[in-house]
Amino acid sequence: MNYRYPIEAWQITEKDFQLNELRESESVFALANGFIGMRGNLEEQTATGAETIQGSFLNGVFDTEPIVYGEAAYGYAKNHETICNVMDAKSLILEADGERLDMGKSRVTEHQRVLDLRGGILTRRFVWETKSGCTLKVEQKRLVSLTHRNLAATALSLQCLRGSCRLTLESAVRPAVIAEGDPNDPRNAAGKDRRLLCSGAEVQGAMIALQQKTKNSGFTVSCAADHRGSIAFTAEAGKDGVSWIGKAALQSGDSLRLEKSICYTASGKDEADSWEEAMNGCREAPGFDKLAEEQRAYLDAFWERAGIDIEGDDALLQGLRFNLFHLLQSVGRDGRRNIAAKGLTGEGYEGHTFWDTEAYILPVFLYTEPELARKLLEYRYTTLPQARERARVMGHPKGALFPWRTIDGEECSAYFPAGTAQVHIDGDIAHAVWEYWQATGDLAFLSEMGAEILAETARLFADIGFFSEEKNGRFVINCVTGPDEYNVMVNNNVYTNSVAEENLRNAAAAMQILKAECPREYAALCTKIGFSEEEAAFWQKAAEGMYYPPAQDGIVPQDDGFLARKPWPLESIPAEKHPLLMHYHGLTIYRHMVCKQADLILAMILFGDRYTEEEKKKNFAFYDSVTTHDSSLSMAVFSILAAEIGEIRKACDYFLSSARLDLDNIHHNTKDGLHMANMAGTWIGMTRGFGGMRIRDGMLSFAPVCPPEWESFSFCVCFRGRIIRVHADHSGASYELKSGDAITILSCGKPVTLS
Repeated sequence: MNYRYPIEAWQITEKDFQLNELRESESVFALANGFIGMRGNLEEQTATGAETIQGSFLNGVFDTEPIVYGEAAYGYAKNHETICNVMDAKSLILEADGERLDMGKSRVTEHQRVLDLRGGILTRRFVWETKSGCTLKVEQKRLVSLTHRNLAATALSLQCLRGSCRLTLESAVRPAVIAEGDPNDPRNAAGKDRRLLCSGAEVQGAMIALQQKTKNSGFTVSCAADHRGSIAFTAEAGKDGVSWIGKAALQSGDSLRLEKSICYTASGKDEADSWEEAMNGCREAPGFDKLAEEQRAYLDAFWERAGIDIEGDDALLQGLRFNLFHLLQSVGRDGRRNIAAKGLTGEGYEGHTFWDTEAYILPVFLYTEPELARKLLEYRYTTLPQARERARVMGHPKGALFPWRTIDGEECSAYFPAGTAQVHIDGDIAHAVWEYWQATGDLAFLSEMGAEILAETARLFADIGFFSEEKNGRFVINCVTGPDEYNVMVNNNVYTNSVAEENLRNAAAAMQILKAECPREYAALCTKIGFSEEEAAFWQKAAEGMYYPPAQDGIVPQDDGFLARKPWPLESIPAEKHPLLMHYHGLTIYRHMVCKQADLILAMILFGDRYTEEEKKKNFAFYDSVTTHDSSLSMAVFSILAAEIGEIRKACDYFLSSARLDLDNIHHNTKDGLHMANMAGTWIGMTRGFGGMRIRDGMLSFAPVCPPEWESFSFCVCFRGRIIRVHADHSGASYELKSGDAITILSCGKPVTLS
């Protein structure tokens, strides 16, 4: 592979500035903290000859506008929800003797950007030889605080190496520059009016502030920036935001340092926003060095809990650590904000949350930062009222139907065959609720939120499905779309039926747990949702009678009709015609036996005990031959099953491609933001694929396999209050209990007690 960045253990370094790769690096070098997100834009914002995508985002801050249909119908989604590109406060424009720094025109040497994965800081260094004969050595640092929700900060250190100059620094808080995007690509927000309206500007000494409002959704956003440094300055509000301008005369040997504290606040339905909150946040902000010290301590603790290592493949290890770092940055932390498909690194998919959260991302935090996993589930619980209402619109008298894509809980998918029809979203959320319960034993969560989610999602499946005489009285679920969006509106999608069966069983089990352990809460929940034990008996009956398409010559059909579709050999599709959804009409794709991502493979991983090893091997080979991997969610899943069945070469190939998908821009759309679910899939690939991690009968189980190319690998997982380190090499596996009480686990099926 051609690696875009040098292979280093704990950092991503850009040693040569490439104008034509600026948009991609802006995603790679993005910083965030679950609330604030800043793309890795140059401080001077633009460079002549380069395309840029400017971006600063606040998780959960969005605007709405009606979806315009050429032919509308009952039950269609009504409104777009699109993440807002809020005012930019990270810029710092340098001007020497009238020459503005411009990476496309200025004489710049030794340019380097470094993203420190252990310190959480982006550092940029370069030497600027000005037209007037002055040589300036510049270092610019940026962080978004992981310990202070509303704070970000920058620090400029500048030294005059030769000559002299009159230097001007312009630091501004300005309205965002909105990227146009591609109107033909359904994955970005092109065509949406995402501008915020400026509602005020403020200058108080060295502090500048700007306030904006969304046009329709009712959000108000304030941003203040305070400047600290011994430099003469002026500050003023103008038509294009508000600016702080510093001036200095530099001689050879002179140095200058400027720190900027940035504070964002937002008000929506239940948040208070004011000028004072933002400005006070800046006034009270620790200095840059203190924030950097706190940042390092926070990340040291994270890497201690989530440590991952590979001896023998440094490129792969770099990709895995990069992915974990960005996941940690982007995840919502307050129970009201989720994690978007692109995190806080770009506007791809309009900032929407999908099923990716529960199927891919939540397990990472469940076994590294369990409290964050709980917060993600709390987010789903807060949107349960909207999910209930959506179910009523869709004709279901009971239950809840969670949205296919959303920010605030309302369904935003205008294309229902590949959107609302993906009712497996309910099963994915239910699966995550149950796995959280198994991994944490958090009875308070189960009684306060989890059981209610399980019951309402089970009701949805109970109403969608029915006992079919044609299928010998089995319980069928028709006209749905599984995770594979190249096969829509199908009957008895195996993945959907699998998560539905599990949901029905676990909902009944959860109610029994509450009845036994929390009788008061059980009685209250029964009253609240009108639950009866007869309903649970029906769930059990439906689960036991769930229908699955029978195998044909050992091949399990992804759905009732999959094997009857017209073959479409992948080798006959030109490389430039990928992804198919960008080059072929949907009907052309839907009529063929082709997969964007084979959801059957995911079903065989999550519900592996239902299938023999021979069935897994045969179906892996078949679905490998008909899957385009046009979805970034696909390769990691194939890697996991390949490792399980002993296809180690294929497992490693898929794993490396998925681990470095964004670092090396393998899907050619990193510019729109990083692929969060794929990033999470690589952690799952390490732990569940090569580590063989599963929960069996409430016990944590491992079956590690070390690829020939690696000397060894290790990872840590949190489970029921313990931190366990797993290490594997070619001689076998070993386990260490790093913290917590003694626990018995399974290693290759045999019990091992750790103390």
